[in-house]
Amino acid sequence: MAKTHVFTVTVAAVMLSAPCAGYTINAARARGGMRRCARRAAEPCMDGKAELADFGLGVGQKYGPTAPAHPMEKPWSNVLTQEGVQIVKAASNDLRDPLVSDMANEEIFVSKDSIHILKHHGSYMQQNRDLKKKAEREKSYQFMLRLKVPCGEVPGPLFRELDELSNKYGQGDLRATTRQAFQLHGVLKGDLKAVVSTIANVGSHTYGGCGDINRNLMTPAVHFPNNAAYMYCQKYSKALADLFKPMSSAFNEIWLDGEKAATVEYWQKDIEEFKLDEVRTYDNGNGIITGHPVEPIYGRTYLPKKFKIAMTVPGDNSVDLYINDIGCVVIMEADGSTLKGFNIVVGGGMGRTHRKEATFARAADHLGFVKKDDFFEAMKAIIATQRDHGNREVRSSARLKYLVHTLGINDFRSLVEQYLGKPIEPWVPLPAWKYLDWMGWHDQGDGKLMLGINVEQGRVRDTPELRIKTCLRTLVDNYGVDLLLTPSQSIVLRNIEPAHKYNVEAVLREHGVKLIHEVDAITRKSIACPSFPLCGLAMAEAERVQPQINARLNAKLREMGMANDDFVTRTTGCPNGCARPYMAEIAFVGSGPNTYQLWLGGSPAQAERTGQATSIFKMKFDDLEKTVEPIFAMWKSQRNAPDEALGDFCHRVGIATVEEFMETYELGSFKTMPSPFAPAALPAPDSSIGISAQVLAKLQEEASARDMDAASLLEMIVSEALKVEFQKPMSSDPPYGKRTHAFVPWRSPPLPPATGRP
Repeated sequence: MAKTHVFTVTVAAVMLSAPCAGYTINAARARGGMRRCARRAAEPCMDGKAELADFGLGVGQKYGPTAPAHPMEKPWSNVLTQEGVQIVKAASNDLRDPLVSDMANEEIFVSKDSIHILKHHGSYMQQNRDLKKKAEREKSYQFMLRLKVPCGEVPGPLFRELDELSNKYGQGDLRATTRQAFQLHGVLKGDLKAVVSTIANVGSHTYGGCGDINRNLMTPAVHFPNNAAYMYCQKYSKALADLFKPMSSAFNEIWLDGEKAATVEYWQKDIEEFKLDEVRTYDNGNGIITGHPVEPIYGRTYLPKKFKIAMTVPGDNSVDLYINDIGCVVIMEADGSTLKGFNIVVGGGMGRTHRKEATFARAADHLGFVKKDDFFEAMKAIIATQRDHGNREVRSSARLKYLVHTLGINDFRSLVEQYLGKPIEPWVPLPAWKYLDWMGWHDQGDGKLMLGINVEQGRVRDTPELRIKTCLRTLVDNYGVDLLLTPSQSIVLRNIEPAHKYNVEAVLREHGVKLIHEVDAITRKSIACPSFPLCGLAMAEAERVQPQINARLNAKLREMGMANDDFVTRTTGCPNGCARPYMAEIAFVGSGPNTYQLWLGGSPAQAERTGQATSIFKMKFDDLEKTVEPIFAMWKSQRNAPDEALGDFCHRVGIATVEEFMETYELGSFKTMPSPFAPAALPAPDSSIGISAQVLAKLQEEASARDMDAASLLEMIVSEALKVEFQKPMSSDPPYGKRTHAFVPWRSPPLPPATGRP
């Protein structure tokens, strides 16, 4: 580790004055060590006077980034300098300024400083980048609002309100995010207050949807009232959402005229038992509580950057647990009904910058296990550790993953234990993870049903072919369903009466919404970020081209006799990783107009490792097929089992080996490459059957797509339809690749048992 500074001595003041052509630098530490300190000026020198930016502790605050409760050696100190967003937060008067004045003026945009503060209130300012003329873009300022809905729960009445708001004030659609929230796009500045206040008054809010604070809490998108593990998962997740919300009254002052919302958040009734106001302010004497009069946990400048938490049960990795700053796993006692505690992982995150090796995607490390009675205090301790020690000097290195990576998991654990005041126990062994998406029909266990429907890239809108927005509104209005947003941008409809099952299916079909068995596996497993036209960071298309990518990947697999194979694929318009591309088995990360960096080797279960970047940095969109063909050919011909996943294969052989194969591969060579697990032909037929030429042609097409002969496929289909035992070819190996069903590529997973272990 590089030699760094641990500040423990008292220095009265240090003044470093730069020439007036730039900025004045001031670093000061009050008595008792590092207290209030000031640094780089936010404003240039005017008339020879220096404007000093103060980013130190707030009045009454004892601990924070310039005065950690427990010093730790690391390559940054946060004392002599902090990056610009920290200065903006310090000057914001608890997330008020300059947003208050900006919202009161007649401009159609807000100032640069207000952009950062507005994020904490749940909104991003955007422009329409499809407009090529600067003058037109400058007239296109609009705002995206992101709700904070713990566990992805969207009650029917809230969806009804969002539907109305998107039509009246937005661009007529909603978008389900990869963190189980809805975004509403296209709101004009003058309408922001009306939209935000309406959302708050129906029992939801946008506070903390963005910004340098804890974001939306993720859990599996299921509703099993009689499954103790899943219920604890949701209850404690809602508690964490409330525990780590900003305590500043700025939200109510700006959007609700200082009044309380007309309705409390709908999840509050589920967490009353925890008495979270007391938990939030409880001081164990080890430096978790800052002493700040408004923000006891966060302090004056909140966290260094955004913070993400997910929770799940053993085996269910529908939440991509390892990409979060903190991931929690519910651990039950042997009786299956009593909560024992939680396994905790720390230090995951996706964001990176192209060609900057100091930034990287990272899968979280296992921190250990904490008993249920210590859970809230342990979570507070991790937050306090990041608050005090996260890098506030370089924003691209501010996430918790960089602190964990720099210190190492053992030293990080020791630091957390100092804040907690007790050791963290060893990790409880878990069953293997599975990537579940909870699509299709499931019994809730309370006499009602839930139904997962695929929403491509999360876009809830109406088109002539697919009227999913109207469909959802119809189901809410006529059948009283509630919604659960999934981590894969889809939707689970819950609380469906069994008597309404076929009526619900009829409504879906009437509006063009496919049931899950009609959706191919690659589309089902794909996600993409919004990218163009509204994201200011986009380098390439993502959401708008993902359907094309899926169709082209499927076509290439069919051409190569691999139609029964599938994988997790994701696309982002830039390297920031909003659609979690670095966990995918194959991913396309925007690197310029119509070009993508290729990533390979993520786990099919999205667990414990990231994929790796290939040397292909500028794959042209038009070159997709010729780029993936050699990868698929190598996978098909060299995998060590018929069900070895693409990500596992690439990880096992190594990216360098894959690229060596790609360099020597000639397009079309797959036709002469033997597959070790290709199905053997059936024995000589002992009977025959007549079918039409049209059916035969289709049969041959589908057989070829699965690397089978037509007779074998026909026998399999007929045998399954008639419940006759299929005569498998004589072979010691499983003959049909990963999946043997001819037309249903990926079956819904079974319900988890009562222990909560899927």
